Amino acid sequence: MRPRFAPSNPQPSPPPRLWSPPQDPEKPACPYQARFAVEIKRHTPPPPFGDPQHGPGAWRERSDVHLYSATQTEVVMAYPSLECENTLSSSPAPTATLTILRTLAVADGRGPQLVVCSVAPKTLPKAFPQAPYEAVAKIFDPLYYSFENKEAAHVPVNVAWQADVHYTHEAAAYDHLHRTGQTGLFAPEYFGSWTFTLPITHARRKLQRSVRLVLMENIKGPSIWSVCHDPAALSGYTEQDRLDIFAKVLDGIVRQRHAGVDQRDPASRNVILRPSSSLSASNKQPLPQPVIIDYNTAVVFELTRLGKRPFQLAKLPENPMEVFWNTSLADFQGWTPSKWNGNAKLRQQWLKERFGGKAASQYA
Repeated sequence: MRPRFAPSNPQPSPPPRLWSPPQDPEKPACPYQARFAVEIKRHTPPPPFGDPQHGPGAWRERSDVHLYSATQTEVVMAYPSLECENTLSSSPAPTATLTILRTLAVADGRGPQLVVCSVAPKTLPKAFPQAPYEAVAKIFDPLYYSFENKEAAHVPVNVAWQADVHYTHEAAAYDHLHRTGQTGLFAPEYFGSWTFTLPITHARRKLQRSVRLVLMENIKGPSIWSVCHDPAALSGYTEQDRLDIFAKVLDGIVRQRHAGVDQRDPASRNVILRPSSSLSASNKQPLPQPVIIDYNTAVVFELTRLGKRPFQLAKLPENPMEVFWNTSLADFQGWTPSKWNGNAKLRQQWLKERFGGKAASQYA
């Protein structure tokens, strides 16, 4: 006779299974290594989107794509890279051949891939170099973004959305800085936004997928972060040298803001030291020019819902003393004096000495 009731001590249910990226046999190995060559074509990106300042833009979620059950390749193929509306042109887009010379930061799951490349123009607008030139390519390939959220374990990310967000923000920032004469000093020279195609076999079909990139000047110098982690390199700079360079970083940020761009991620890893011929205060070595990079979360004020900011209308940029008065600047620890750590008064005293007095006349 079968029991009328379940046993009082049933076997425990297995614990819920946490999500992790599933096996993805269609996903090719990351191709961005030395000697990789591809034809690239100039591309007009859509406006920036993906945050409250911009809204969703042209992005539309698909009800038939479920991140928790799809592979990364399936997500990428379901969401082709966005195109800019109303960009019809009577002339063909300029093209060039890109060949990777060496990698700077390339890894599956990294996000944007950074490589040094040669660019051999086939047809290019007059605003860009006509002869072969060397550049850094920042490649926004969603197939090599992290499918798992780096800030929330066991949660998938729509990598196609993330790559498009990064590309549209970076391209918009560089384009605006280029048009307002801000590239070449505090930002790298800009050589435009581009696209190329790669073959892929998906659902037993041989297909092509589009990948976006931007090209910028190859600045042959270290980042402040890398200098801070190299005792021998760091010892070549006096504290006064480091503060002189740091003051230029803050000056560059406010000048970019005045021009209409907020980089939004000031950190030592995002400042490259361009070799310079100007001598430092200690007269021991040329003082490098800091160059701000990494604009994939940047904001171009004119392209946001709020439009231009009031401080853009002034003749001069904001005073760094006012902009950074209550900012810890912790991402520059190791470069700034150690006595600043946890001591806002010392940092504010330096800001006042550096950007107050006669120096204040350079700012609004």
